[in-house]
Amino acid sequence: MIKFFRRIRQQLLDENKTGKYFKYAIGEIVLVVIGILIALQINNWNENRKNEIAEADYYCRILEDFERNEKLIDETAKIITHKIKLCKVLLLDLNNFPNNRSTILNDFVTALRQDVFVPSTITFDELTASGKLELLSDIKLKNRLIQHSTYLNNILNLLQENRNLITDRMDDFESISDFGLQDIAYLNRELDKEHLDLLPNNNWTNEPENPVFIKFQDNLVLFIGMLIRQKQHLSNLKMEIQEPIELLKNKKCN
Repeated sequence: MIKFFRRIRQQLLDENKTGKYFKYAIGEIVLVVIGILIALQINNWNENRKNEIAEADYYCRILEDFERNEKLIDETAKIITHKIKLCKVLLLDLNNFPNNRSTILNDFVTALRQDVFVPSTITFDELTASGKLELLSDIKLKNRLIQHSTYLNNILNLLQENRNLITDRMDDFESISDFGLQDIAYLNRELDKEHLDLLPNNNWTNEPENPVFIKFQDNLVLFIGMLIRQKQHLSNLKMEIQEPIELLKNKKCN
């Protein structure tokens, strides 16, 4: 094609048709510019198409994360509800004399086992870390997702504070052996009789005036309160997550 145009220009020069040559040259330049503009337009169309596909994929993946988190909230709330029930029963058992310290402590460990709520934020984290958040053209939805991310981080911090308070209160006993930690099943199985004989074996669970009994009972009440608070945080999170889920569903993800 280039040789063809070159041949035409050379022919016009040979025939001394300078005016026609310049007109042809200008026409050729115009054709080249139009070709470049068409190529750029096609390239832009392809890029826009790729971005639209990527955007739709991100919406669907974020929706999957949100729906997964909604189920996780329900599952975690059930576990917490069960723990509250165990603590309430334990409070009654503690005040039902005589009781067995080993049974009390094993039930206590089961009730207060720390289960951390870890939501899935992989897709949104990927978007923000890679600088691709601008791919989301729906401004209302994008702002809502950013708002949710901030809210979620606040909830996670509150849940962590609750867990820290529970842990701190457990560390508040002056003597772990007096408390009877050695009576907890997994420790009791590991320690030999010669080890257990070296440790105190007081009966504080049957002594309501004992400082350990009073502190343990106080902690049980506190733990129930902290667990209730955790359920409230999760309930608030579940309500907050509904709007972005509906907005994402409107993107018709399959």
